[in-house]
Amino acid sequence: MTNEEKFIIESLGKENPFRVPEGYFDHFAEQFMNELPEQQVTVPEKRSRLKLLRPVLMAAACLCVAIFSITLYLNRSQEVPEQTAATTTTNTVDETFMDEAADYAMLDNADIYACLSE
Repeated sequence: MTNEEKFIIESLGKENPFRVPEGYFDHFAEQFMNELPEQQVTVPEKRSRLKLLRPVLMAAACLCVAIFSITLYLNRSQEVPEQTAATTTTNTVDETFMDEAADYAMLDNADIYACLSE
């Protein structure tokens, strides 16, 4: 304990200064319940048609998305042979670009192999 705490205890003592009136908690629950406002009992409303059909509408939407996705996938798989022809031209364009880049950098095959081996 610090000197300040010792001084406070010596001057005021250890007695608790807060007190509850006599019999305060004897009827506390009853008084508290009497002070609560009255609540009205509500009867649940009938569910509307939209709320009843919501799961069916969700299932229909999922089915539509699945059908649309499958249709796109099947159409794309038919286009793949056309894309292979495009990739061969892309490969020749890439090779042409690499040849031009090597010429610009003034690298021959021996220099390229040396760069790749490092």
